[in-house]
Amino acid sequence: MSIPTGTYRLGPGNGTLSVRTGRVGAAAKAGHDLLLHVTVWQATLEIGEEIGIVLAADATSLRVREGTGGMQALGDDDMANIEETIDEEVLKRQGIEFRSTEVHAADGGKLGVQGELTLVGTTRPVAFELTIGADGRLRGSAVLTQSNWGMTPYSALFGALQVADEVEVAIDAGLPSTVAVWMSIPELKPRRLKPSLLELDGISRTTIEAQHRLYERHVNKRNEILRQLATADLADANQIHSEVRTLKVELSFAIGGVKNHELYFEHLGGDGGDPRGAVGALIRRDFGSAETWRSDLKATALAGRDWAWTAYDWDEGRLFNYVGDGENAFPIWSATPLVALDVAEHAYYFDFQTDRGAYIDAFLDNLDWVVVNEWVSRHHIPLP
Repeated sequence: MSIPTGTYRLGPGNGTLSVRTGRVGAAAKAGHDLLLHVTVWQATLEIGEEIGIVLAADATSLRVREGTGGMQALGDDDMANIEETIDEEVLKRQGIEFRSTEVHAADGGKLGVQGELTLVGTTRPVAFELTIGADGRLRGSAVLTQSNWGMTPYSALFGALQVADEVEVAIDAGLPSTVAVWMSIPELKPRRLKPSLLELDGISRTTIEAQHRLYERHVNKRNEILRQLATADLADANQIHSEVRTLKVELSFAIGGVKNHELYFEHLGGDGGDPRGAVGALIRRDFGSAETWRSDLKATALAGRDWAWTAYDWDEGRLFNYVGDGENAFPIWSATPLVALDVAEHAYYFDFQTDRGAYIDAFLDNLDWVVVNEWVSRHHIPLP
């Protein structure tokens, strides 16, 4: 899973930046393991040709959220004293900043991050991994050794109780809700061509392979648009009327192109002839004869610009032949397509030039009625 291109701003309003400490020394049992939250911070995640991360935090904003272990529970005064010690003696009220130097995407929705972290005026390299969850949250942690930045871990009881030199810093931040929604939709992968489609009677391998390349572009476009929608600002009226409208219209075209072509490829590769089985019974009932259906579908295809479909209309309880002037033109709600005939020029020009009628005949002669009948069964279309 990947984050769509865009700029993401993270902070306390949509995430948590935390620090966990441990304890060492002869009197370690007397101390506490601490969970601290950085309450003032902001980060920018830039996703484009390259990925960049910048984070800045207020060193005086650490607050103790939890203390585990110890001889007795931490009280409010104890927490306040710890926070003051961190401010004055550990971080010395100096700014905290991280800037990435290299970020690379890894498998499983992960980002490998390398960068430079500045603490108490000293800059050192760090590396860690971020995970992008299906819920649209960004999570990751890094173990830092305080002494690498010239910091002396806090100690008490004449050094018998010490905060461990290594501390864990973790981030758990939510990306915008639209990102989570669109990221939860898996990317499509183009289906492979059936070998039988490369040996059709009258429709050449060149035509079918060209059709498949077009189908692949529709799949890729669908995936690209979903990534773009993830970063659209749905609260910005200007963006809704311009960018969102454009993307939604393009998405309908891309998805139409995917679905139409998958039907087209799936039910070619047969020996054609008159429709048989369940679909044959439906055609004879609703058109009177196979020849009438064939003539009506051919006329519909000749009248259309891109597609003609035979579909079962669930509201009317019968088959119709519908015309389509584009991948997303004239969809009929509550209708299940059973025959998808592509009549765009690219579907026939290599083989038939301008003779679209001859191509339609070749298409019908290569229909696989076994596949169409499987669709009738799968969709539980009622039979006469």
